[in-house]
Amino acid sequence: MARRSNSLFNLSFLDLLTSALGAIIFLFIITPKGGESAAKVQQALVYFDSTQMKIHGELPDSLLYKNSGDTLLMVLLEYKDLPKASKAPKKIFAFNEPKKEKKPAKIEKPINQPPVKKEEVKAPKEKPVKEEKKPTTPTSPPVEKPTPTPKPKPLPSAPIFKGDAPSVPCKVSFEVSWPDITDNIDLFVCRGSSCVYGGRKKDRNIGQWDSGKARNRLFGNDLRTTQEAIRQYDQIIPGEYKLYAQLKESKQKKSSVTISGLIFTKGKSGIQRGESFSKTLKVSKERTYIGTVILQADGNYQFKK
Repeated sequence: MARRSNSLFNLSFLDLLTSALGAIIFLFIITPKGGESAAKVQQALVYFDSTQMKIHGELPDSLLYKNSGDTLLMVLLEYKDLPKASKAPKKIFAFNEPKKEKKPAKIEKPINQPPVKKEEVKAPKEKPVKEEKKPTTPTSPPVEKPTPTPKPKPLPSAPIFKGDAPSVPCKVSFEVSWPDITDNIDLFVCRGSSCVYGGRKKDRNIGQWDSGKARNRLFGNDLRTTQEAIRQYDQIIPGEYKLYAQLKESKQKKSSVTISGLIFTKGKSGIQRGESFSKTLKVSKERTYIGTVILQADGNYQFKK
């Protein structure tokens, strides 16, 4: 016969635990709960006296020391609706009855008295009624016709350009030049609050800055030259342009430098217009105003110094 190891949780032990648990559950089911039944508990008796409109009742001793507002556990077993109060007939008060109108007493005329003569009352003379004048309706003021806005006068035709055209093919060119390469001069072309110059080289509403010389291939900066220009290549952009120039420094320690300028346009018809100008600049930290160019789409312009 093989030896078996004894185990604590064998089948007999589990049967014992299951039987004990079943007995506890059975006792819990059959044991009455809640104390006495509702029929044996003393109830509060309350009834309503409809004649005196009062409520009467009998309370058990356990409720004698209860105050109004205390919470009570009550069970409503049975109830019936109270009888509705009978509709009493409306009382008719004296002031509700319609008053009878008294007939005025007849005044007996005194005997043997002469009749009283009635005075004739004269009607007042009627005053002639003045005819009221009807207010005349005010005539509406004549409607003023809007005055047509005058058309802008065409600009006087700019002179035909007979000199050499700019070295770079373009539609518009504003350029300046000076004789000495050691002089540092900048050209500014402004439209409104925007300007194009060496520090800001392109604006689609103004044009593109150009020095007219080759660029440094290593660093991409412009070599020092004796001319600067702002040009429009694809099309003419009409508007008002203001030209400025600034002499920043002169290595020859010059107090002033005279520059030469050119305004050049080429319209769709191929007509070239332009004129040259000159301006003396002094060494300064501020720009020097050269003039204003009013440019039209056909290439015509007006230059105001």
